[in-house]
Amino acid sequence: MLSEETQERLVENLVGRVEQLNIEIITEIGKQIKYIGTLTPSQAHKLAQILLYGENVNWIARRLSEVTRLSVREIYQILKQTAIENQEFARQFYEARKIDFIPYEKNRLLQKQVEAIAKVTANRYRNIMNSTAYVLDGKLVPLNKIYTEVVDKAILSVSQGKESYQVAMRKTMNELVNAGMRVRVDKNGNPTGTRIVDYKSGLSRRADTAIRMNTLEGIRTTSNELQRQFGEEYGSDGVEISAHEHPAPDHENIQGHQYSNEKFEKLNSELERPISTLNCYHYIFNIVLGVSKPQYTQEQLDKIKKENHDGFTYQGKHYTLYEGTQLQRHIETQVRQLKDKHIMARAMEDTETVGNCQRKITQLTHKYRELSNISGLKAKMNRMTVSGYRRVKV
Repeated sequence: MLSEETQERLVENLVGRVEQLNIEIITEIGKQIKYIGTLTPSQAHKLAQILLYGENVNWIARRLSEVTRLSVREIYQILKQTAIENQEFARQFYEARKIDFIPYEKNRLLQKQVEAIAKVTANRYRNIMNSTAYVLDGKLVPLNKIYTEVVDKAILSVSQGKESYQVAMRKTMNELVNAGMRVRVDKNGNPTGTRIVDYKSGLSRRADTAIRMNTLEGIRTTSNELQRQFGEEYGSDGVEISAHEHPAPDHENIQGHQYSNEKFEKLNSELERPISTLNCYHYIFNIVLGVSKPQYTQEQLDKIKKENHDGFTYQGKHYTLYEGTQLQRHIETQVRQLKDKHIMARAMEDTETVGNCQRKITQLTHKYRELSNISGLKAKMNRMTVSGYRRVKV
């Protein structure tokens, strides 16, 4: 099965493309804000009349299409790799039952099943990209309109004087980068998949979060569906739950154990967050009890649990290792947002905001390293990387 580290690396490739698109958009908007700020009101209105920004709208649409096409192709490869590793795990049980094992490359039926799951995952990704938007004046504005909306607002603000213009544009910048690129979702949290028409309504989540959730859900679905199918073929009578370090409290006593099918179905149905759902990194392996040796001994599982609860003390407060990872994720998000703002402010030549952002980035990066060193948790500096960001001296 794909390791948690491998899954994160594969998912980050998809997220990285969207984050790069976000940087390109906010940089271009920042440049236009700077340019409009140099115009007189009459010059700004002439700019509006000739629709200078039309080509930029076309550019955004082309880049959105390109990002979607590349990522959909990669989703198929990710799920194929997931299927191959799951089938290799199942090989031992086919051999134990003396049942023919057909490798993935020759198993057309299995390939079609994986392709069907990949198609669903890819369509969900397309829905995400079709629903992308930014927040402006408290409303969701789709990607194909955000450029013109901001430019129109900038042109209107020029007539109110340079000082008012700067205040208005800083507010716009803060809205765009603090909320980040968003995805319009329904009441169940699923991407709507439709272009945003009603600007006022607006359940949404960050685009990077939506993409991570969708891709990991595709990996889990592929793994669990194939495990179930393989289990039926070789007569599985039980399951084993994967295990990982610093697990969430609701799953720490369950992970790493083997259960009969009946016992697991009862246990999983009683959980508020069933195994392998809702951002859970655990996987369900269908096994033959008595044939499959547990991947973890009870001693190893007890050690994982003890180390998690022993945790660490940071700034006078005790945290479990799981809680420490949540602190890390929070700081990583803050730093990425600040780097987005730093990039846009630099494009606007707003040196004051650039300096303020740089100081906060430096402080948070120091805090992140300190937290990681004290807790012993791995520092994932790549999660704070933003293409186009360049540190400045302040």
